[in-house]
Amino acid sequence: MRVLVTGGAGFLGSHICDRLIAEGHTVICLDSLLTGREKNIAHLLDHPRFIFFRYDITQPFYIA
Repeated sequence: MRVLVTGGAGFLGSHICDRLIAEGHTVICLDSLLTGREKNIAHLLDHPRFIFFRYDITQPFYIA
């Protein structure tokens, strides 16, 4: 399953991303890094089932 995690670079969000990846899901992580930290997801950035977008979700985001 493909899962979108908003705030995925925060403390809770990064743990959710870890769990979803461990369960075999593909994770799309959106985070503005305003309060989240890239170090929380650094170990996932090269993972083939992890996609990170630095983005503020208060703005429109179009997925094709």
